[in-house]
Amino acid sequence: MNKGTILVVDDEPINFKLLSVILEREGYAVEYADGGYRAVEMAEKFDYSLVIMDLKMPDLNGIEATKFIKKQKPNTNIVASSAVNNMKENEYMLFNDFLAKPINRGQLLEIVEKYTK
Repeated sequence: MNKGTILVVDDEPINFKLLSVILEREGYAVEYADGGYRAVEMAEKFDYSLVIMDLKMPDLNGIEATKFIKKQKPNTNIVASSAVNNMKENEYMLFNDFLAKPINRGQLLEIVEKYTK
């Protein structure tokens, strides 16, 4: 049973692996973008149930990638993910929620279920 498709955007493949194991066990399909530019490209082509967006990436950071995605598809649910939460107030407005790293399984599932219904 597919509960929806989630795009995980992170320049660290191990973070994707962790999230995909948890989410796939819960019935979600999971796709991976290894950077901001790839995330924008993938989001333009497919309507994801949710995007989990790393904030710090070398090519295009999560805030800028989210701006591009929201410009094309304003109703896309995007959750920011980072070990350090130093976003400015106006940047918070871009995201539906925030997921702290290291990832807590309970918090992850709570957030995912909230935005994929």
